[in-house]
Amino acid sequence: MQAETRKCQNCKADFTIEPNDFGFYERIKVPSPTFCPDCRRQRRWAWRNNVSLYNRKCDLCEKSVISIYSPNSGLTIYCNKCWWSDKWDPKGYGVDYDFSKPFFVQFRELLQRVPQMAIVNDDGIASLNCEYSHDWWFSKNCYMCLSGWYTENVMYSYFILAGKYIMDSMIIMTETEYIYECINCTHGYQLKNSQYSRACINSQFLYDCQDCSDCFMCFGLRHKKYHFKNVEYSKEEYNKIISDYRLNTFSGVEKAQKEYDEFILKYPRRYAWIKQSTNYSGDIVSYSKNVKDSYVAKNCENCRYCDSVADMKDSFDMTTSGELSECYECIVGDHSQLNHFGVFSVKSQDIQYTQHCHNCKHSFGCVGLRNTNYVIFNKQYSKEEYQKLLPKVIEHMNQMPYKDKAGNVYKYGEFYPIEQSPFGYNETFAQTLIPLSREEVLKRRYKWQDSIQRTIGKETLKPEDIPESINDIKDSILEEVLACVDCGRNYKIVVNELNFYRKMKIPIPRRCFHCRHAARLARMNPFKLWHRQCMCTLTTHDHLSRCPNEFETSYAPEQPEIVYCEKCYQKEVY
Repeated sequence: MQAETRKCQNCKADFTIEPNDFGFYERIKVPSPTFCPDCRRQRRWAWRNNVSLYNRKCDLCEKSVISIYSPNSGLTIYCNKCWWSDKWDPKGYGVDYDFSKPFFVQFRELLQRVPQMAIVNDDGIASLNCEYSHDWWFSKNCYMCLSGWYTENVMYSYFILAGKYIMDSMIIMTETEYIYECINCTHGYQLKNSQYSRACINSQFLYDCQDCSDCFMCFGLRHKKYHFKNVEYSKEEYNKIISDYRLNTFSGVEKAQKEYDEFILKYPRRYAWIKQSTNYSGDIVSYSKNVKDSYVAKNCENCRYCDSVADMKDSFDMTTSGELSECYECIVGDHSQLNHFGVFSVKSQDIQYTQHCHNCKHSFGCVGLRNTNYVIFNKQYSKEEYQKLLPKVIEHMNQMPYKDKAGNVYKYGEFYPIEQSPFGYNETFAQTLIPLSREEVLKRRYKWQDSIQRTIGKETLKPEDIPESINDIKDSILEEVLACVDCGRNYKIVVNELNFYRKMKIPIPRRCFHCRHAARLARMNPFKLWHRQCMCTLTTHDHLSRCPNEFETSYAPEQPEIVYCEKCYQKEVY
């Protein structure tokens, strides 16, 4: 089979389906895609609310809960305790398949009827005191976290797969301890404001440093100690520099951050962050083989078009998922096999078009099921009945497709239309991937959330009145309402947070969680690749003029960073 170029029915751009891709689609028995990889990625992320949380009441017990679904979403929500209880029966919402209406219309109607879990976690089951974290599993004492597992004492962080005492960080995939404002750092201890650094201790503002301790504002160091701006100092001189920066104060950290950003811009970046992987393309890929066009992937094999994933095999188009095989077009399809077009459906096998289904087999078009087999639209069938009806449903999806407001045709093999998502486009990571104005969103008939929950104007302590140094912060800060200096949103400091700041000598943040998270995302490259040439012109690197090496990189050509191939980059680290 040869590669084939197609035109995306959504954005009209050309995209290529490779022979290996066709082999994958044939093996799992789904048709090849009609949307390009970027539009498929946008479509999936538009079905995942990452950071917008709402105060609501459980529609069963009326207990106050935090929910990812806004009150105007039209969905019924249950607290986790009620959702997992036997007080209701998901099969009680089962219906016969209606061959007079498109599948996606019927599925949306079912989604509207079946109660949803207010926020997705296993608090009280495999986790303890993680009630206010979303997509969070097997953890203890975590607060306001998004997507992670096997952690302890983590706050305000995203995609954390291991570690303890972590705050305001993202993409931490191996054991770390006491980490603050870090991105993709591993095996660290008491590390702050750093990126892509490994096994560093008691350091701050590092970029791609390894096995370093007591270093400040450095780039590309290996096995160093007492370095400032890549220059070695005596212990006494180094401590004097640290003291002069007053890093326990807000103004001191702000000054250092600006200086650090200017400092690292002078040094070359490697074209992609890849570790112990073969036959890859994308960025932040580690311990993987045959992983293409993927971003933030660990211990994966034979995967493509995946984001924020770990421990996967033979799967395409997966988002925030792990420990699975032969899965396709899912958001959180953990511990599954042959899970296709699933949203938060885990520990399942041979399921298609399901949302929030757990430990299920042989299910199609279902919502909210647990421990079931041979179910279509939440209605139970015998094995023989299921096997007879399912081909007819799939044939009907192709004969009576759904057409969205933009004219895209949805047959069997397509993920859910963005316009049917229960979330506003601006509530999801799709807005970060492909930013759209409110007017553009509404023109495309997507949803826009005008009522994102926030409190403004209730502050009891103005930003300028917060003591500069953490040393001067009293316990009374816990009773104050603060205001973000960027967006004006009110926020509070909680006890565990204050204890962390004091131990790590971190000043009280002047920005809310949402703005801090957005600032970290801004430090990341997009989930997109450009074909570029190495920018190295040093003749000492075995080339007479500019390095001829070419590569695929997530650094766009218009970005200011200097981008090197791996060979030239390795000659520049210290």
